Amino acid sequence: MTHASMGSPRMATRTSRKRHAVIEAARRVFTEKGYNASMEEVAFEAEVSKQTIYNQFGSKEQLFHAIIEDKMQEMIEPITSATPDSDPREVLKRIAYLYHTKVIAPDNLKMVRALLAAPNAQAALREIYAHGPSRFIRAFSDWLAAQDAKGHMKVPDPLLAAEHFISFTYGHLFMKRLYGVPAPLDLEDVERRITYVVDAFLRAHAP
Repeated sequence: MTHASMGSPRMATRTSRKRHAVIEAARRVFTEKGYNASMEEVAFEAEVSKQTIYNQFGSKEQLFHAIIEDKMQEMIEPITSATPDSDPREVLKRIAYLYHTKVIAPDNLKMVRALLAAPNAQAALREIYAHGPSRFIRAFSDWLAAQDAKGHMKVPDPLLAAEHFISFTYGHLFMKRLYGVPAPLDLEDVERRITYVVDAFLRAHAP
């Protein structure tokens, strides 16, 4: 075994950690300063050189896309990891929990507000929608269609059902946080909301 082959897994792990650190740093910077934040600011926050970021991501647009992709992988995990025997209630609860803690969490909506206020951010917002909510809804509706086909649920319009479940899940909290009204993340309240939404959704789509 050569020294190069011995070192490559360690190097890959180190590169992966550095990439994750840059993504998290960029998320924080975009949250505070919007899409017009500079790559220098991201590099300072991540404690790496600006050239390191360009080597890994190529451009600010690609870095922003990586942030969206990173969150998307988290969001679709309950769907991609579900087996044919998975309890639909547990999958729905997990989806709703992730929406509360990842999508409409105060920090995430703070970033959205910063993007809305930033000039020339329309393309970034369309990117968020295309690779985030739109992509997730398609994956979710496909899962609902599969539940209908198996007889686990009755979902004649999976796309509409997926859209309504998500809207039902985040409710008025989304509006409060989008407009900057204080609404801190309360996990006890999240559990109450999730139980209500999932129970109502399953009753509406009972086979």
